[in-house]
Amino acid sequence: MIFSTVHRGPDFAVRHVLAIVVSLMAPHAAGAANIEVKQGVGAATSLVMVEGDLELGDIELFRSKIAPLSKATVAFRSDGGSLLAGIRIGMLIRVRNFTTIVPEAAQCASACAVAWLGGARRYLGVGSKVGFHAAYVQRAGGTAESGPGNAVLGAYLDQIGLPEDAIVYITQAAPSSMKWLNMEEAAQHGIDVELLPSPNAAPTSDPTTTASAVGSDQPQSSSLGGRATSLVLALAARWSEPNAEMLGALDELYADKVFYHGKLAPRQAVVQEKRHFAERWPQRSYKIRPHSITASCNAASETCRVQGIMDRELSNPATNTKSHDVASFDYSIARAGEVLKIAAETSSVSKVSDSSSGLNPLTTVQRGLEHLLAQVSRIRPSPPPPEQIRPSAPVPR
Repeated sequence: MIFSTVHRGPDFAVRHVLAIVVSLMAPHAAGAANIEVKQGVGAATSLVMVEGDLELGDIELFRSKIAPLSKATVAFRSDGGSLLAGIRIGMLIRVRNFTTIVPEAAQCASACAVAWLGGARRYLGVGSKVGFHAAYVQRAGGTAESGPGNAVLGAYLDQIGLPEDAIVYITQAAPSSMKWLNMEEAAQHGIDVELLPSPNAAPTSDPTTTASAVGSDQPQSSSLGGRATSLVLALAARWSEPNAEMLGALDELYADKVFYHGKLAPRQAVVQEKRHFAERWPQRSYKIRPHSITASCNAASETCRVQGIMDRELSNPATNTKSHDVASFDYSIARAGEVLKIAAETSSVSKVSDSSSGLNPLTTVQRGLEHLLAQVSRIRPSPPPPEQIRPSAPVPR
């Protein structure tokens, strides 16, 4: 059964609050951050605006500001600040499953970028900049890279689900320099980020667009949206099959060119990457959560965007390794002759602890981070004030 809906997903909410960001967010003087909560008329999500350098005192201020919010988008404009503040704020954002954005023409560097990474979904506005480099400590005569600071930063990035390649990328620039993120490098290193349209831009779909929310246990219709959804459901079922059955079907599911995780790639390259993953995890169980899947279709162009959430259980008996995670997926399905094929694909994976532990995964993340921070404080020979551990030198304005 397919339920007709008015589709106002995360993109609609972010677009709605972006107009507020542009009108209210102005350059902020250096010093502790200014944190404000705004609620647009009729908005389903609140907007939290963070401007200025992040300091340790901003952690509790941010916590108190977001305490009553169930859904929120956090907008950043900051040149940096305290690394620990950036990590703590980023973790608070991830625990609450909030979205993060850097608005049009704004800059978010160093500790700010660390906090921005905490978003369950991350957006960049037109002309915005996000910059990273290694952690450092202030010492007589200048700054020096901090091994303990980088260890804590790397642990945080791992806890929020970034791959090792992304952690190296984020921490590779020296304290006196800056690595500015671009969409191509984000895709290459596994950092999920989306571009925001201008708040004044017209919607990308026309009035012929249709939307549906589908329960995975319900029969599908023969409509374009139903067929696109059936393709994604069939793909998940395929991935749950043994490699001998699954690998042979992959080549037929993708278009000749695929916009894969933000980068245009030939079908053969995408299929090859899928093969490598299947060989690494030969036993898989993919289960799409009931009623999480939505399809938004444009009848004129015969394309559909299918989004949802799935639970994945992966194992490799040969190496005695197992993994359990939750993945948010986003497919673009387009007509190719008489059939539908995948024209674009992206996903975001959140790590989940072993369910047998009995602990809430978010509690495990928090405890792990707190343990690491405690270790760092013990191994410093001459502990400087925590606020001196900062991920960047001041960025020229």
